[in-house]
Amino acid sequence: MASMNERADNRPRIRIRGFGFHFPGEPVEILTLPLTADEAKRLPRLGQQITHISTEDSTALMVHAGRDALRQCQIAPDDIRMVISAPSLITSYGLEIPAVAVRAALGSSKAECLNLAQGCVGVLRGIDLAVRLLAADPDRGDIMVVTSCRASSHTRNMNHGAFFWGDAAAAIVLTASQGPGLEVAGYSESSSNEDWGAMRIDFGDAPGGEPSADDHLIKVHFENAEAQINYVRGEQQHFAAVTDALLAQQGLTQQDIEAIFLPSTGKNRVPILFSEHRELLTRLQTDFRFAHFGGVDPIFAIRQYLERRQPPAGAWLMVASPAFAAQWGGLLFRTPA
Repeated sequence: MASMNERADNRPRIRIRGFGFHFPGEPVEILTLPLTADEAKRLPRLGQQITHISTEDSTALMVHAGRDALRQCQIAPDDIRMVISAPSLITSYGLEIPAVAVRAALGSSKAECLNLAQGCVGVLRGIDLAVRLLAADPDRGDIMVVTSCRASSHTRNMNHGAFFWGDAAAAIVLTASQGPGLEVAGYSESSSNEDWGAMRIDFGDAPGGEPSADDHLIKVHFENAEAQINYVRGEQQHFAAVTDALLAQQGLTQQDIEAIFLPSTGKNRVPILFSEHRELLTRLQTDFRFAHFGGVDPIFAIRQYLERRQPPAGAWLMVASPAFAAQWGGLLFRTPA
């Protein structure tokens, strides 16, 4: 018979011990930015109103979130056995492992380090990897997953032509110990077979033309209009594949999901994404007033939701996010029964 902290398959239940966040400075009303006429025209369709802009680099943002997570969880730095960093865009320096810097700043001298360059999906994949490591060896301590987005370095007016971005960081501490907190119940991802390089920053070792002043900016490039249409269709298909896989893992239907959370990339994208999952659309809980903070978005949305209400015991929650126009990833959580 499974113990209180074991699932029916006798694997330990891995739960979120707590969150940490850092939103730099004061909130900035997007309308107060020096927007072009086209940028201002897009805002009502997007629903975005608030962003944050940092004077520090992306690794420093992670450090702030990591420290906040330690405070919120009331644990010591040496309780962390591994730090997994998952920057949403590029790192502060070309040759950098942010997890090493976070480990050093927190004083987690026993922690191993791992860095995932998987865009906004990276934090979700990092949580899944943490779950697998904790399940295999539950007695060595907790794992911290940190992510950040420093979009102000790679955009003009905090947007790249589609939606508005912001600077922020989040940290999640996962544990195999008993206690309250969301159980991580599943992970899924779906990746593109074409146009996977449509979103890019011209910083890397790929052959290119002459350097320009725009090399640091986020760009999305399609060969033609048909390729862009196919990308939009592909996003819906990848989101649907991730959603269906997560439901199948636990034998669930759309009606079983209490709430679902997406990144805040504009409310105008939502109907297309949910074209195959209309019941889930009624359970969407993302606050689209915020700019897109990269991988921070779904983690922040879940924390907001848990602060606003007490979901039923044993409720299922789902998060999903795209990365670099290349793939979608998702996680399934369950509240304590």
